[in-house]
Amino acid sequence: MSILNSLAQQLTQSATVVAVVRVATHTLRLTLGGPALRTWTYVPGQTLNVFFGLAARGGAASLRKRTYSVWGYDPMQGHLELAICTFSGGPGARWAEQCQPGDTVHFAGPGGKFVVEPAPAYVLLGDISCLAHFYALRRRIPAHVPVVSVIHAHQASDCFADLDGSQPLHVVVANTLTAAQYLAEAPLQALLAREPQALVYWGGPQATCVAGHRLLQLQYRWPNGQLKTKPFWK
Repeated sequence: MSILNSLAQQLTQSATVVAVVRVATHTLRLTLGGPALRTWTYVPGQTLNVFFGLAARGGAASLRKRTYSVWGYDPMQGHLELAICTFSGGPGARWAEQCQPGDTVHFAGPGGKFVVEPAPAYVLLGDISCLAHFYALRRRIPAHVPVVSVIHAHQASDCFADLDGSQPLHVVVANTLTAAQYLAEAPLQALLAREPQALVYWGGPQATCVAGHRLLQLQYRWPNGQLKTKPFWK
């Protein structure tokens, strides 16, 4: 084991894989458990930095880190849920595919700023990589507060329900969805007429996030303070 891997083990916390379930064609649900998960101060929308390859041979090149949204958190049981997309086939996807109950997972967190903040209305825009993240946000938003959502999926089998079995977000199945098409699917004008201070969360591909940010600023004059964007992948 390299010095870097050894140091990473000392500086991270650990949990155990409790269950691995495929919830969609390209998404795995990982349930983690352990004493380290009982004492969090958690805000919906926070993420977890997961380190893997720590025990592998081959020096520092074996160390990998990926950031995943916390889909759900139960402090009483000391459990958390991750939804890991495997579209890329990259190191994180391969790690998730190989996970089995009883495996040790090293992590740091929770953290991140793409979290629930008070607002009179919300707009949630992104692709399947954002679905678990937006489910976590949606559960915390009061039922009486307006929410507009558009989630892009390449195929219906990429979709999955929230932890309670509900599907509260609007999904559009299409080969591609441009930033302009996202906005066409979302009744933003009607929402702004009622709630001009609506808070937008836009995640997913980096190019779409950037294009969407510009469109909202130029076409809708959306205030920067009411616009939160976070690329989930490039």
